Amino acid sequence: MTVLQELASLYERRAARAGWPRAGFSTESVGAEVVLRRDGSVEAIRPLLAPDARGKMQPRKLAVPAAVKRTSGVRSNLLWDKTAYALGVTAVPGPEGKSFAGQGGRTAAEHAAFREAQLALLEGVEDEALNAFVAFCRTWEPSHFARFPDALPLLDQNVVFRVGEEDWLHDRAEALALLLTPESEEGAMCLVTGRFGPLVRLHPTIKGVPGAQSSGASLVSFNNDAETSHGKVQGENAPTSEAAAFAYGTALNALLARGSGNNLRIGDATVAFWARGDAALSEEQVEDLLRAAWHGDAGVETDEQDEEVLRSKLAAVAHGRVPEGTALHPTTQVFVLGLASNAARLSVRFWHPGTLGDLARHIVAFWNECAIEPSPFQKAGTLRLPKPWSLLYDLAPQRDAKKISPTLGGDLMRAILSGSPYPATLLAAVIGRLRVEGDPDPKRDGNLDGRRAALLRAVLIRNHKLEVPVALDEEADDVAYLLGRLFGAYAYAERSYQERGAGLRAKYMGAASATPARVFPALMRGYEHNLDALRKAGGMKAGAGVKADRAVAAILGHLPGGVPLPGALPLEEQGRFFIGFYHQISAFYTKAEDAAEALIETPDQGDDE
Repeated sequence: MTVLQELASLYERRAARAGWPRAGFSTESVGAEVVLRRDGSVEAIRPLLAPDARGKMQPRKLAVPAAVKRTSGVRSNLLWDKTAYALGVTAVPGPEGKSFAGQGGRTAAEHAAFREAQLALLEGVEDEALNAFVAFCRTWEPSHFARFPDALPLLDQNVVFRVGEEDWLHDRAEALALLLTPESEEGAMCLVTGRFGPLVRLHPTIKGVPGAQSSGASLVSFNNDAETSHGKVQGENAPTSEAAAFAYGTALNALLARGSGNNLRIGDATVAFWARGDAALSEEQVEDLLRAAWHGDAGVETDEQDEEVLRSKLAAVAHGRVPEGTALHPTTQVFVLGLASNAARLSVRFWHPGTLGDLARHIVAFWNECAIEPSPFQKAGTLRLPKPWSLLYDLAPQRDAKKISPTLGGDLMRAILSGSPYPATLLAAVIGRLRVEGDPDPKRDGNLDGRRAALLRAVLIRNHKLEVPVALDEEADDVAYLLGRLFGAYAYAERSYQERGAGLRAKYMGAASATPARVFPALMRGYEHNLDALRKAGGMKAGAGVKADRAVAAILGHLPGGVPLPGALPLEEQGRFFIGFYHQISAFYTKAEDAAEALIETPDQGDDE
């Protein structure tokens, strides 16, 4: 099935139990209510705010008559709108940075459009509360807003109306009858449902995708002559019924809503996911499982036991088993949709329909490929599972999310979901950061080297079919890996002797990994100088020198004798180089007492001077 078909199907299954808006309605942020008297005068303008998870007051989410689609024109919503339309006032900048109630360039036209739309809808109504609203529309003047100084912070919020403490006007029975009456019974076959019905001209706006217009963006739209045919305009080019368009738009907006738990950000891609199972319980458990696998410490904090339970559940599903006490069936359908902003439209980065079993196998494979020791995925003493959104930060300068490659996130997610090769740019991106950055700051970045080494290992295993050790392999004879280890030993000796602003790693990591034959002779001479200084220093420094020397001797013993060092290493071998470096430099700091032990074992090392 297509994206739209699955989203429409999701609405049909879940709308009632999830409280999604009925047909003809949409969920909007509403920050205030206008309370009317029976004669249409305004009794009060009150806030409709509620605290979010952080305690900050936010507009409430209400189901209101479906929002109109605005571009540059003036169009009013029915029975609700922002204050510029509903009350004829907007926030106007004043002196000292303060705002006051006033009118913008087209506020008068917006308020006139609101009044006209309400009076046209409610002509001839008998409901007493709706008639009070009609009286309000005929008598309200924007200057009346000054009577409610406490409502000044509510300017530009969406507002709804009620009479006294009765239901909001848009929820009254007669209003619903007017709002939900179809304009026409004519139509054509819908490509989404296969049923006949009136076709939608403009598809719904989708919100919740960063970078898109704040009013929302279209997933389906036609506005160029090249996109039309046979004299058809707008939505006629891909016939979709009003009911299907409303269903898929409502479902997707619910998935992308803040706090839904069914979306996450990967680079510039916004990912929505959901499940289709035999029962509601199965769908909920599958989505909870994916939420835990992908969100991790972006959401609720978990302990090591939670991570182990998550790993064991996914491993069981990956092997075709249903974990005990769950409804996690491997055959449950899972859908993952990646979207990115494109001005007033949305582009589909990827669409992955499949089964939970297949998805679990691919996620577990990603985890296994990222496994490396010492593990960089520890937080507060808890071993966590790799999260793709988090690893992308390590590929951006200063770990700034805005500087992540626009397409890399979507390409990485597609590879993880499908088990296909990782994007070719991933290896180059990791190597590129290693070449230009010096020693990372552990307090600020955590184990940045380890996370990058994990990504390198994953790419080398999947894309290049190479065998890459998880932990330090002292018997490995791969030249690039050995040279990385050797560079790590040189860097350790230098750091043990003296901390420098720009050390060996910052100066030579890029050159040593790319052109070892040109750089390593100079590095060897520098190492001998540092080793000699460590021996003379005595104490713990002498012990560090012994450790470095033993490692260098062992590494040189595995390098092929009589063969010159490689003049250049390709990118994949540079990846091996850095993994060797990470393994070796980490091994030096595994036990703090190692240096003292080395010193005790060789008390006469200083006599060779």
